[in-house]
Amino acid sequence: MKQATPQSRGLLSYLPSVFAMSLVAGIGLSGRVHAIAVDSEIVLLVDINPAGLTQQNFNTLMDAYAASFSSAEVLNSIQSGAIGRIAVSLMFYGSPSVQQVGIPWMSIANSSDAADFAALANNLTRPASNRTSAPAPALTAATLSFGTETGGASNGFESTIQIIDIAASSVPNRRNSAAVPAAGDAALTSGVDLINTMALGGAARSANIANYYTTNVVGSTLPGVQPSVTASRFNGNLEIVMATTFSDNVDAALAAVPEPNVTLGLLAGAGLLLGIRRRA
Repeated sequence: MKQATPQSRGLLSYLPSVFAMSLVAGIGLSGRVHAIAVDSEIVLLVDINPAGLTQQNFNTLMDAYAASFSSAEVLNSIQSGAIGRIAVSLMFYGSPSVQQVGIPWMSIANSSDAADFAALANNLTRPASNRTSAPAPALTAATLSFGTETGGASNGFESTIQIIDIAASSVPNRRNSAAVPAAGDAALTSGVDLINTMALGGAARSANIANYYTTNVVGSTLPGVQPSVTASRFNGNLEIVMATTFSDNVDAALAAVPEPNVTLGLLAGAGLLLGIRRRA
């Protein structure tokens, strides 16, 4: 388990200055001015290896995602944040060439948003993949999907905390496992704050999966926040386990970071504008 410590003539006379200031601010805040502020961003990374995830199990898993994010437990945690909104994306992974977005980035702040997410989750189709799973390229793709916080292109949201939650239904074979520890470390180094795993399947299978991901993948850079590995069968308890996990994730993110001030850049720009007007 990896753990890191942590506008008359007078107006026209200063329009060029305002334009120049706006241009500089636009460059400096590129990807930020129009981004939606959220408390945290979560990538749900789903292992679709057919050897561990039958079609029936896939349907059960998607139903559990829909129900858990619609639960009062998760919604209460989300709404307790300074902003009261999170952003979520769901991505499938299987063989090395399969990293497919199932649900693009969307915000969840209330029951209506949760219902929209649930409708998408309930209508997802499992992508085709062979009987392998390759977490390394999936971790890389998930990391970049957070956008500017982790070195990728803007995803339309900005947050202080980035979380990857993996639903793992198998252990990668030796060929696909060699790069996994490095990919997990690289994700944390790039700006991902927390990587958790849910091991899916029967007792023996989930224990094997949990042991692998504990050793090679999960980690945290949030002071005082430990990464987690939980196990669940594909049964009625899955929804409860998920709701508890996601609620704990949001609570941990809120506890780890003070209330964000997302208006500093805009206030600074407004102050500069006022200064220009006073001097005009």
